[in-house]
Amino acid sequence: MDSQIGCNFTLFSFYGIICVGDIMKIAIDKDTIDKIIPDENIEYIYLFDDEKLEDLLSKDMHCLHYKKCDYVDINASKYKIDCIKKANTNENDWYKLPNIIEYKYAIIVPNYNNNHGEYNGKTFLRNCIESILNQTYKNFELIIVDDMSTDNSIETILEYEQKDKRIHLINNRRKRYNGGSRNVGIDYALDNFDFDYFAFLDSDDWWKDNNVLELINNRLYGKDMALLGLELIDKRGVYMTKYHEYNNYKDFFLSDNKVWCTAWARIIKKEKIVYFCEDTLMEDRVWSYRQADMIDDLDKVVNIKRVCYTWNRTNSTNSVSLVRNYYWDASAWCHIGHQLQLIGQLRHKEMAPILKDRIRTCIGKCNKGIYQQY
Repeated sequence: MDSQIGCNFTLFSFYGIICVGDIMKIAIDKDTIDKIIPDENIEYIYLFDDEKLEDLLSKDMHCLHYKKCDYVDINASKYKIDCIKKANTNENDWYKLPNIIEYKYAIIVPNYNNNHGEYNGKTFLRNCIESILNQTYKNFELIIVDDMSTDNSIETILEYEQKDKRIHLINNRRKRYNGGSRNVGIDYALDNFDFDYFAFLDSDDWWKDNNVLELINNRLYGKDMALLGLELIDKRGVYMTKYHEYNNYKDFFLSDNKVWCTAWARIIKKEKIVYFCEDTLMEDRVWSYRQADMIDDLDKVVNIKRVCYTWNRTNSTNSVSLVRNYYWDASAWCHIGHQLQLIGQLRHKEMAPILKDRIRTCIGKCNKGIYQQY
């Protein structure tokens, strides 16, 4: 439920704000409430911390605890929340949004034998490709890197490539796994396209709906990174929703603590991209640390708390679902080595003790033979 300007009731919300249609959402507080300009196209959200209930009731407007506010268009309050524009009340027309920039995206999809399964009458690979091609926002190039598939993936990708010039198929000449295949796609994009941001999908997953890329583009406004909410489908077909929840740089750095570590949960500015670890099944986590280390200011990260991505866990053939074997064990030790290397490369040196503690835990798990995706 959302309040409407002029209605005589107070709404207390505990689930964040959902932006709908063309209504501009502006966060205010007790210091900026006198700056309100009545407008049917604006909804003012009154943010509070420890104000008394009777004071809030007197506002006759949408009141929301600042910790429950996931996003507004303009933040004219003192609280730190995700927004397109942080308002300076001393400026003229501070309530006006900046012009939306039509960014171009290089979308990279590694694939290995995912032209199988069934979802909505199509294979996993077809669902992935079509979820991209059917986006309402069309300014992108799609790079599919096939990692020596032995099924009919190549034929399917070529079918789409012949119909859409934005699709570019690259065939690996040696096994590169997900990390190496993404690196191939990164190099291809940097060498061949003029674009602004990287996006990633796995070939057995898909974007939630046709408006995802438009939503992302409307929220970036020059940010270094966007984090995407996800919907998980498990082997029983049960859905689970996950968002990123971080309060400080430690949370942001330590992936899978309050920030999901996967590549497909991030949109990354071209100038900030880092390469993935190769020759391991655990390519995402250290990469996510390096990506976090590239961010100078958390204000340059926009956390989109909407379901943008469908993580398909019904696929029984992907690498994470395979029976743990010698390659999994080797990947675990390789992952520890990559973390050790990262310590000496950190720009944010304050993260070194945290990373060292994590390495000790990883070594202990490996020695006991119980290492999973920690």
